[in-house]
Amino acid sequence: MTTLHAPPDADALAVVRQALLARARADAARSLAEADAEVEATRADAEREAAATREEARARGRADAEAVRLASRAQARREARAVVLGAHREAYEALRRQVRATLSGLQDEPGWHTLRERLVERARADLGAAGPTHVGEPRGGGVLAEAGGRRAVYALEALADRAVDDLGVEVEALWTP
Repeated sequence: MTTLHAPPDADALAVVRQALLARARADAARSLAEADAEVEATRADAEREAAATREEARARGRADAEAVRLASRAQARREARAVVLGAHREAYEALRRQVRATLSGLQDEPGWHTLRERLVERARADLGAAGPTHVGEPRGGGVLAEAGGRRAVYALEALADRAVDDLGVEVEALWTP
């Protein structure tokens, strides 16, 4: 025998529908809350990462700026040193020109003959017992002596340069206060 069930009544279906609907709403609310929490956690992580990235970039920027500042200072020091050394070199060359001009001008002075004789004596001593066979004057003035294939040259320009070179560190007095 078969038993027939009566169709559910509309009130019973409404109760089931409401229970299913309430359960679906609760599931949806829970899913939305979980999604909101995940979004908030992701946003917070992104903000922390962005803050860390900004701080790292600031630190790199400070380090880069310091490196540029140090390089600029070093370059400025090198340029300043080059200017100072250039001024020293100019003063040194001016002294060399002045000493050359002074020695060259000695040829016009009354005592030149005596000075020239002393240079000839020095040349004889340098050339030894053979003594000079020829005594002349190099370009620019001075004494040039030759004997036995050897030469002794006392050019005024070379003597002036040697006198300046022999000053050594004393020449620094030109640019030291």
